Amino acid sequence: MSTKMNFTDTQKEAIVSLIIEMINVDNDINLQEMRVSNLINAELAITDDIFNVGRALDVQFAVEITRCMNDEQKIFVAQLLTRIIDADERVDDSEIAFLNWVCQQTGIDILLHRMP
Repeated sequence: MSTKMNFTDTQKEAIVSLIIEMINVDNDINLQEMRVSNLINAELAITDDIFNVGRALDVQFAVEITRCMNDEQKIFVAQLLTRIIDADERVDDSEIAFLNWVCQQTGIDILLHRMP
C-alpha cells in the first residue's frame, strides 16, 4: 500500500508515535510488525529526525494531533494501525482496544460509521 497522502512533519511524528505504541501494546514485538513499520516509514518519507521526535512523543499528544487531521488523513491513520495489527500472527485484545481508543479519541469511529 503506497500513498500520495500528504502529512506535515508534526503529523508524521504523531503517526510514528501511534505505530510504535501499537507495536508495543501487546508486549510482543515481532519481525513482521517491524517490517510493516519500516514499509510505512518509507511510504510516508519518515526521516530519522521525524522518527526520533515521534518515538519520544507522548501518545496522548499524538492522538490530539491526529484529532486535528482532516477526515481522509484520520481514516488513513486507522488503516496504518490496522496494518500493524494484521502483521501479527495473532490479534491481541490489547491491539484492538488501542485501535478502538484511538478511533474514539480522534473521531475516526464516527467517520467509519458514515462511510457507505
